[in-house]
Amino acid sequence: MKQYVYKYFGVFLLCLFCFATQGFAQESYLLKELRIPQVLQENPGAVVPYDAHISFPALGKVHMGANSPLSWGEMFYISDNWLKRKGKNNMIRFWLQDDIINLGFRENGREKNYFSIITTLKVDANVVFQKDLLALLIDGNTSPQNEKLSFVKNNFISVNSYFELGVGYNREVNENISFGLNVKYLLGILNAHTKKADLSLTTGENYHELVLDQNIQGKFACGHDLYYIIDVLQDASIKNPLKHLIQKTSLRDFKNHGFSVDVGGRYRINDMFEVNASVLDIGFIKWTSNPYQLNIDNKPFTFEGYNPEGDVLDNSNKDYFSKIKEYFKGLSDSLLNNFNTEVEESASYTKWLNTKVNIWASVYASPKDRLSLSFRGLFINNILIPSGSVSYTRNCGKWFDVVIGNTFKPNSVFNPGLGMNFTLNVFQLYAAVDYTNTLPYIDKVKNLNLIFGINFVAPIEKKKIKSSYPY
Repeated sequence: MKQYVYKYFGVFLLCLFCFATQGFAQESYLLKELRIPQVLQENPGAVVPYDAHISFPALGKVHMGANSPLSWGEMFYISDNWLKRKGKNNMIRFWLQDDIINLGFRENGREKNYFSIITTLKVDANVVFQKDLLALLIDGNTSPQNEKLSFVKNNFISVNSYFELGVGYNREVNENISFGLNVKYLLGILNAHTKKADLSLTTGENYHELVLDQNIQGKFACGHDLYYIIDVLQDASIKNPLKHLIQKTSLRDFKNHGFSVDVGGRYRINDMFEVNASVLDIGFIKWTSNPYQLNIDNKPFTFEGYNPEGDVLDNSNKDYFSKIKEYFKGLSDSLLNNFNTEVEESASYTKWLNTKVNIWASVYASPKDRLSLSFRGLFINNILIPSGSVSYTRNCGKWFDVVIGNTFKPNSVFNPGLGMNFTLNVFQLYAAVDYTNTLPYIDKVKNLNLIFGINFVAPIEKKKIKSSYPY
């Protein structure tokens, strides 16, 4: 039985490495400019222009996105030109967030206090790989003798999924200053990450000879025992393994508990200038449900390289895709058979969340028009990923907002976005393409961030509280 665990865990690891898209830390840049209750998730200290709100169940905020150094088209027509533009470290990311319950209310008689409750499902994943991996795929085995090609470094995989139940407090001290705090209990669903990783190739004496060296250490925890998951995957009578696992799952299977906090504030300097700052997801989860330790010790593996012009990546051949599939299937099978893999039960472990730091400033051209410039620092496995945005927002009375902007990402400086908010009496609908690196050409998409939601709101009576926020 254990040999199957080793093999399939290796398959899981290899699939993540080759195909996963990174996430782990939901992000938005234009959403904070709209008059919606979900702004408190970006800055707990923002002003909420409502007496109360409640989101449509499971549709209060649906947020999904992905980043990749390669567009869909580049995966099939790769060249030296775009390889020159890639950085040493390349990240693939994916994230999904769904607000199950989101409600809030202003304290009666003390209108400056706003309380909120939120229950959210979050899924994040990320893969980090080195430029040498892309170079090998493009150039083939053209490196000089004894040159080392590094593919991955420490913390190259991180997968995280959890529920959070949070309560928030927001206070407007006066029309210029407000602050807030969200405190959240976390229930972990799935975690997989590598603490140590080194996967590299060295060219041998023979021009077509490549020697693979690997040393990987990781952790895995889930509500289901790993051996049970493998049994389900191997059982041919189970037509839908994922559905079967979900049906066999209950909250009692998850003993992974954690806590996190968000803090934020707003300061209106004068009629023209305002600054906001927040720090999100300061916290951790202790993974106790079925924790496992993965170790892949070094066992040098020698195989032949290939010529991309006349071999695997020659896309002029009608059998292009079948050749790719056949080549890499043979290569992956050979690698898995040569991995010295050990999977064993381990003690519980603690994993910190990916913390985000947001700072932005706004200039009001008029009470309903403003320009904003923001900076975001995302920490993933102790690696800082900087990004930022510039945007213009127009508030059209009480019923409509529109924001346009551009987000600056490490792999692309041009990522335009558009967001809108419609509020008709108590009904509110909002949606945003928060950013994308291309609008008309699907095959060029490598950055995409989509958000939409439905709320029911009670607009605040202006006589109750004087606020600098336009409404």
